[in-house]
Amino acid sequence: MTSSPTFSDPNLLDWLEQQTPDQLDNAPFGVVRMTREGVVVAYCKSESHITGIDPAYAVGKYYFTQIAPCANNMMVAAKYAQPVLDEELDYILTYVCEPVKVTLRLLKSPQSQYQYFLVNRKFVD
Repeated sequence: MTSSPTFSDPNLLDWLEQQTPDQLDNAPFGVVRMTREGVVVAYCKSESHITGIDPAYAVGKYYFTQIAPCANNMMVAAKYAQPVLDEELDYILTYVCEPVKVTLRLLKSPQSQYQYFLVNRKFVD
């Protein structure tokens, strides 16, 4: 995979695992890298642009309660309990930003060091 992966690329998890937090800033969609416990370790610039949340504020906080409680539900957060997760779903982010229509991609595997919450804007406002 090149330096510009697509949102739906089947090998995206492997690419994400190889990127430094600074390299994740170059992704053409929002990327939140979390520990397996859900603590944010990287919050890329694209994600910050979509949500208005500063990356420096997000890092070190529990994603689903302190950063994005709008995703702390059965549709999103609960799915990370699965050992393998690769799912895309339409969603509306609503926490600190105006409602934004997006496609989410939830990624995790037993081999991955982290779990990922990816955001792709659906419509231009």
